[in-house]
Amino acid sequence: MFAVLFGVFAALCWSVHDLIARMMAAEIGAFRMAALVMVSGGILLSFYVLYDGAIWNASWEQLMSGFLLGLAYGLGVGGLFKAFSLGPISLVGPITAGYPVLAVLWGVLNGLEPTLLQWGCVAATLVGAIIVARSGTEDGGINAVEPGKMPTLLFFAALAVLGYSSSIVLGQQAAVTVGEIEATWLSRATALVTILPFMLLGERKYTPLTGRHWKGIFIMGGLDVLGVIAINASGHLPGKEFAGVGISAYGALSVILAMIFLKEKVSPGQWVGLVMIVGAVATMALSQA
Repeated sequence: MFAVLFGVFAALCWSVHDLIARMMAAEIGAFRMAALVMVSGGILLSFYVLYDGAIWNASWEQLMSGFLLGLAYGLGVGGLFKAFSLGPISLVGPITAGYPVLAVLWGVLNGLEPTLLQWGCVAATLVGAIIVARSGTEDGGINAVEPGKMPTLLFFAALAVLGYSSSIVLGQQAAVTVGEIEATWLSRATALVTILPFMLLGERKYTPLTGRHWKGIFIMGGLDVLGVIAINASGHLPGKEFAGVGISAYGALSVILAMIFLKEKVSPGQWVGLVMIVGAVATMALSQA
């Protein structure tokens, strides 16, 4: 149960994070914003990591576990932010929300044996995400994407799915090896390295950053590292693979927040999908109690 709840906490952090990202991605530049979020998160964690000092005693293998996490996470963040610059949260959020299921499948390949009920929850999460993505209003969801931009959006959404799903597995392993906070701090550097080529090649014009932009970037940086630490920490718990199902709630949460704060419309069909996702996550948590 606690692994799922860690995932739900991360989902809450990332849904607020995504709301801010959607509001500012087009203004700042998606990859530029992703890079700055990695830097801000690293700065915020540095105060604790450098004070604690445990990182200086880590072996090269332990350091590498954190660096590998960053490479995967950088692809996830860069892909997600780019997708947000092309389409609404009500589309991008649900499309990318199913990525934690890949972490469950990885667990199955490594000996995890989900019950029939747990498999049903995984399936309901995926189906719910698809319903939300496909049943938007006439001026929302897929219909809100500019003509010709949908293939690009799907490419970067797929990149986000692969990056994030890999980061769940790598982060949980790194937490056991080097510590959840230390692994998150190490991952900021290599995530930045992953994002920089996209930023330099894909974004030529930069808007000067205002105080509002910097405030949003540091809030996103803080929420991002809290989410990553929570998922990494679930690596110490039984049923750690199911933390990913908890994360899937972020698609539903992000759509609700977008409806409230960005006035994005939610259709009756999307509400059905949202209920399926929330119900599946709640059932999964109770099944592990």
